Amino acid sequence: MAFSATTLNTSMIPADSNKIKVAIYRTSTVGTLPSVKIKLYTTTAGYSTGVFSLVDTIISFPAGSNVAYASIKYNSIGGLSATKVYSMGLAIKDKTLDSPSKMDTIAITASRKLTFVDYGTGTFTSTFFADTWAQPVKKAQEGEVYQLIDCYVTGFPLMFAVADDGTVSFATQQTGYVDATYGMVSFAQNTAYTSTKVGKTVKMIGKFTVTAGSFGTFQETMVLP
Repeated sequence: MAFSATTLNTSMIPADSNKIKVAIYRTSTVGTLPSVKIKLYTTTAGYSTGVFSLVDTIISFPAGSNVAYASIKYNSIGGLSATKVYSMGLAIKDKTLDSPSKMDTIAITASRKLTFVDYGTGTFTSTFFADTWAQPVKKAQEGEVYQLIDCYVTGFPLMFAVADDGTVSFATQQTGYVDATYGMVSFAQNTAYTSTKVGKTVKMIGKFTVTAGSFGTFQETMVLP
C-alpha cells in the first residue's frame, strides 16, 4: 500500500460535500482484497483535531481496483476560516503493508477556495524598489483576503490575509522580478515583525529572497481603495 505522493495541497469547495478525499494505492488488483487501517494526525501546533476527522478508519479496496479513497470530513465549509491553511497528516498504520516506495504517510494542507472580485485601485509603495504606483486590488467574497494584481511584474499577484485583530499574514510568493545575478526574487514574511492593517493602510514586513539568500527586510505599504 502507498500514497501517490508525500504531500497533498487541496482547495475545499462546497461541491466537495464537506469531505477531502485522499487516494491510497495497492500494487496489485488480483488475489485477496486486503483492508488498510489509517489514522489522521497533527502536523502543526495550531491544528485543531476537532475540525477534521476520518469518515472511516479502515479502507477496503473494490474488487479489480488498485485504488481506494480515505475521506476526511469537516462540519461545514462556511465554518472554516477564509484565511487559514489547515495542516494535517494521514498515515497507513500497518507498516507490514508498505509498498517498496515506503510512502505510508502524506502531509495535507487544505484551504478554502476563494472567489475574488474587483475591489478598486489603491496606492502601493515599495521600499525595496523605491517606487510608488497605482495598484488594482481584488478581494475575496469569503473573507478579508486580498490580491494585488500584477503587483511588481505582470502575471504575478501579491496576496495577503487580514485577521480580525488587524494582523496581516502572507505566504512566500514569487514577485516576478528576476535578478540578473541571483534569479527569481520572492517576498517572504519576516515573522520577527508584525505586519498590520490599520484603517485602509496595510504594512507588510518581509524579506526579499533568492535561492542564494536574502536582500534583507523591507516594509511594503498598500493603501487600499
